Amino acid sequence: MAHVTNDRRIALAHRDAARPSRPPPPPKTRTGELISFAGALVLLALMFGFEWFGLAVAKPASVQHAAVSSAENAWNGLTDLRWLMLATISASLGTVMLHASQRSHAVKTDTSLPVTALATLTAVLVGYRVLVALPTPDRVIDQKLGAYLGLSAAVAIAYGGYESIREQRARVRAAVYRHRSGRPVAPRAEAR
Repeated sequence: MAHVTNDRRIALAHRDAARPSRPPPPPKTRTGELISFAGALVLLALMFGFEWFGLAVAKPASVQHAAVSSAENAWNGLTDLRWLMLATISASLGTVMLHASQRSHAVKTDTSLPVTALATLTAVLVGYRVLVALPTPDRVIDQKLGAYLGLSAAVAIAYGGYESIREQRARVRAAVYRHRSGRPVAPRAEAR
């Protein structure tokens, strides 16, 4: 009986070798990458399109009103942090574009760790500037909705990077299990 099984395996191996091999399917965009991508687009829009900080403007002597106020966006209010925010946005958007361009050869560069590290640093620093130490405290009198939404978008980018790392690890575990056992395993079953 063992002899028949071995002959059957040999026949199947020859049959599979005779079939033309198809290229592997192109890699799919991970859910974590899409979360980071959406967070980056939202953060970019919020940086320029929404007011982040309310400002107290020094009143001229000729004005009779008690106070004059103004507001500024993240680009004008966070002069040093804006460059880190732009780098995080660029890395997150660039990751999806890079992986889209790699579909032709079915190999993906793992960019989840740098995006996660950069986004986590950005989220922590934006949180510090929005919640703890306002920029130029002598002029800034309050935070606006844009600041809280911007902080949420930065956290979303970091979460998307973290989720992408989890998805990559699950994919590797599934491939190792498949290799050891010879059985196909869905990568999604390992992710949760």
